[in-house]
Amino acid sequence: MSANILKNLISSNLNMKNVYAYSINSGNVTITDPVFLVTEILKAPTNYGGDRFNSINEELQVQIYYSKETTIDVDSLEDNFLKLLQKNDYRVFSTSGHDFTPDNQTLVITYKFNHKKEI
Repeated sequence: MSANILKNLISSNLNMKNVYAYSINSGNVTITDPVFLVTEILKAPTNYGGDRFNSINEELQVQIYYSKETTIDVDSLEDNFLKLLQKNDYRVFSTSGHDFTPDNQTLVITYKFNHKKEI
């Protein structure tokens, strides 16, 4: 599952505690640390040859939630996050910009990535 692969890449390289694939386990969330939610948008076979596909185009979404009490430099974290994904062949195709969630005014940003997985 692509979301789990990306989750492991983020948590191991950025030393993040709160990285989840598909859903957030709110019982384990550390209050002041950012929370990363990784989900899949699309998986589509591509690069056909001899009636077979040779790779899969993946679209993944990462939402980063920041606590009101966070002391983390948001810009630095996101710059390092984007560099890590670019280094691993994930390309940003959409970003929402920062916004506040309507329920508890948590700062959130959403990134969408393309990735080609060779088979």
